Amino acid sequence: MVVSHEFLVGFRDVDVNSKMKNSAILNVFQEIAGFHSIEIGKKFESLDSTWILTGYKVNIIKRPVYGDIINVSTWGTEIKSITAVREFEIRNTSGELLVTAISNWAHMSNNKLAKVSEETIKAYGLEPEHTNYNELKLKKIMEPETYSIENEYVVDWNWIDVNRHMNNIYYMDLADMIMPEQYKLEACNCFEVSYKKEVKYKEKIKCQYTELEDSRVVMIKSEDLSKLCAIIKLY
Repeated sequence: MVVSHEFLVGFRDVDVNSKMKNSAILNVFQEIAGFHSIEIGKKFESLDSTWILTGYKVNIIKRPVYGDIINVSTWGTEIKSITAVREFEIRNTSGELLVTAISNWAHMSNNKLAKVSEETIKAYGLEPEHTNYNELKLKKIMEPETYSIENEYVVDWNWIDVNRHMNNIYYMDLADMIMPEQYKLEACNCFEVSYKKEVKYKEKIKCQYTELEDSRVVMIKSEDLSKLCAIIKLY
């Protein structure tokens, strides 16, 4: 089952170049994934279980710009025991492919990993042959040994979602915030995110930034640096 919906790229979705921000791209992915669940009768407020996003890999072929009408699609390619794989596409009104993405998820019930029922698997209407990627499980992003910039932030209430932790899209905003000035004007066309630990309201977190030969890496950690909350690789 492929679920699609049109979105308008608004003023708050774009950067200083009027191009769609990475966080805005993840936001429409989040919305369309929710629409898919609603489509099969799995409304959030009535669920006794939930899906936790564990990672993204996003390839931007051509960035949407302010005022564009975009068609966002999603479908599942695999659900296996406690994990799932979901892909996304963004196309313009002419059908041109602009963005592809693959994501990994974990199924939770009563705050524990839980096996997905056969009924739920059937309802999602998986399409394993419909894919833009030659992988299912995203590769681990290696944490660099050193960093060149470190900033501290306090998690604002506006970043908190219905799960009562920082919404996934704000990790990308943090990556933009810590990025050196010269790179704020030239967004990378590909990025990967690995979510490790939830972050809650008023928590102090530290963001570390480093540049590698072929990429830029942002690490989001607990205040004492003992726990890695997320790691983002841009290239």
